[in-house]
Amino acid sequence: MGRPVIRFEIAGRDGEGLENFYSKLFDWKIERFEAGGFPYGFVTTSDEGGIDGGIRHEPDGAAEVVLYVEVPDLVAALARAKELGAQVRVPPITTPEITFALISDPEGNPVGMIETKS
Repeated sequence: MGRPVIRFEIAGRDGEGLENFYSKLFDWKIERFEAGGFPYGFVTTSDEGGIDGGIRHEPDGAAEVVLYVEVPDLVAALARAKELGAQVRVPPITTPEITFALISDPEGNPVGMIETKS
């Protein structure tokens, strides 16, 4: 059985502008806070049956959309991704609830992987 997509992230140079756009377009509830020194908008859609996500402010980066897939073992998933031609963009980062990483698939698309802590 395949792994579920459990989160999304939208990134761009004007995070506040993106938050404004998506909150008005889809009536998303967005809570803004600082994450690693950058503003981050936590998007809640799970109340309506969707998945939650975030809007990431990337002042020097490019616009992108990232889907995060839940995996049971992040280290093993990263090793398998590399065997299949992916490159690790962001090595594992641990928070109190999850450990996540970001890869680029063989075509350069960003894909996130999350291992949820029990």
